[in-house]
Amino acid sequence: MKGASLPIPTDLLLKLKEIVPAAFTEGKLNVAHLKELLGDQVHPEPEVYQLSWTGKAEAYKQLHIPVTDTLIPVPDASVNWQQTQHVFIEGENLQVLKVLQKAYHGKVKGIYIDPPYNTGSNSFIYADNFAGRSGRSVVDRKQNGHSNWLSMMLTRLSLARQLLREDGIIFVSIDDNELANLKLVMDEVFGEENFIDYFSWAKSETPANLSRKSKKVVEYVLCYQKNKNSEKFKGVQKNSTSSNGLLNQTNKPGILTFPANVVTTRLEDGPLPKGSYGTDRYAIELLEDTVVKGGLFVKPVVLKAKFKWSQPKLDEEIRKGTKISIPTIKLSPSYEKLVYDKEVPPNLINAKVGVGTNENASAQLEALFGAKVFDFPKPPSLIKYLLGFSDDPDGIFLDFFAGSGATAQAVLEMNQQDGGNRKYICVQLDEQIAQTTKAYQQGFRTISEITRKRLLLQHEKLQGQEGAVGIDTGFRHFKLAPSSFSHGHANIDRKAEQLKLFTGTEKDQTQRERMLWELLLRSGMPLTATVNEVAVGDAVLYEVVQEGLLFGLDTITEEVLRKAIELKPRAFICPDSLFQLNEIDKTNLQLTLQDIGIDFKSI
Repeated sequence: MKGASLPIPTDLLLKLKEIVPAAFTEGKLNVAHLKELLGDQVHPEPEVYQLSWTGKAEAYKQLHIPVTDTLIPVPDASVNWQQTQHVFIEGENLQVLKVLQKAYHGKVKGIYIDPPYNTGSNSFIYADNFAGRSGRSVVDRKQNGHSNWLSMMLTRLSLARQLLREDGIIFVSIDDNELANLKLVMDEVFGEENFIDYFSWAKSETPANLSRKSKKVVEYVLCYQKNKNSEKFKGVQKNSTSSNGLLNQTNKPGILTFPANVVTTRLEDGPLPKGSYGTDRYAIELLEDTVVKGGLFVKPVVLKAKFKWSQPKLDEEIRKGTKISIPTIKLSPSYEKLVYDKEVPPNLINAKVGVGTNENASAQLEALFGAKVFDFPKPPSLIKYLLGFSDDPDGIFLDFFAGSGATAQAVLEMNQQDGGNRKYICVQLDEQIAQTTKAYQQGFRTISEITRKRLLLQHEKLQGQEGAVGIDTGFRHFKLAPSSFSHGHANIDRKAEQLKLFTGTEKDQTQRERMLWELLLRSGMPLTATVNEVAVGDAVLYEVVQEGLLFGLDTITEEVLRKAIELKPRAFICPDSLFQLNEIDKTNLQLTLQDIGIDFKSI
């Protein structure tokens, strides 16, 4: 097994090979032949319509460089480690997104991010360091603000797209400083054909009165699907009842039979003879006599008219509880649903659809913490509303600019409302907090500390609340860290340290857990995997039963191998340094295990 993140070019080439195998020669892409196969669909000139900026090529190089970093568990800073399916990761999000590729490729249902708006008011915290390859200095990058911001967004959005499911959706909050550029870079990453809309969010009811030209009332949320489909997005649900006519002038006349004791009316009690009724616009014929008693038609009502519905549709609506009424002597039927489908969301988001403002979010956060610790947080009501457009009650939802942790709260509240099993993954850089801020005075030193504290406070708040019983409110805490394994044969000292760790009588449990989770991630296991410990004398094997994987972190003895064979895993994985064998002996062992159906891998 390679000890690095999943390279994006490799994944793209595999997909391209599936679609156009003829474009490959001896396993490599033949660009000239690919152009021949595509014919007129290839741009013949180098100058084409595209967004360009200083450092774009370097950003793509950065995107394609795999990382050997990993995520280490921090159980002591977690809540309900064994049971929870939620994850909080502390670390630089570009590296984290690369590390997540193997485990979460194509598995995330929805992404919401609130990235830096690039207002120019301070230095750019996510200034990826290309110095040494491009020769540009830090000062140059800060002066070239748009380019730096675009490079930052290009790499992260490209990695985020790889994590989305085919029906996945992404929302990105932004203001007017980079709105136009964000639209173009997202068109490049997701394809302009997958653009959904600009949603305008009313961020404030009391906008600042500083500008001489306009008051800033709205911010924007750009929405894309990974592959735009015919799914109908869901906004708010209609609560007010209304009468809907069952006639349609453009339809052909048809016959509907309304069952007895179902249709309400305002007509007086008594018989109603068959014959012609109707309105100025519609001819309605009653084909059989019927009777009214106590506000109901107590005999079937058989009508001929230009109906919207067929008989099966009418019968289905009655079964679902839709109210049918023929209120007047004109016998024009109407219906009133008890439950309406959610309406397609408008592209204006405000209090009318149940979404709060920055002021609401700040007040809620201050009430939770007991003090102001974060500027301009997003309201969870906004994120709940957006994620609800294309929801999956069992889906994974990602926020890699987690900030104060509003996305995590939104996911928990959605589960509380409908009993769903949505899972969140929140990523936040351990960005330093200025000493002059109230957050620093409250004891916080990094933004990630605020994020984790909110997750903890939200867990405590939801305990015992109505609708929260049985809802997962915990989280597993991980930190981005360098690999625990040596990469390459040159680091002899590092390998010796590893061997001493595995063979020593006193084993560092924390380091073993780090190595185990690194192996899990390299094997494509999610950060919420359940791991069972299997004792073998003084050694321990680690088993992921659902995936049929077995991991060894102790010297591989005959006893350990016998136990591994007895457990019958799909694959047996362990560090390369555990084997005091030459390459021939290791190959023989690999073939022996494969003969009995066990795939052997080492890192």
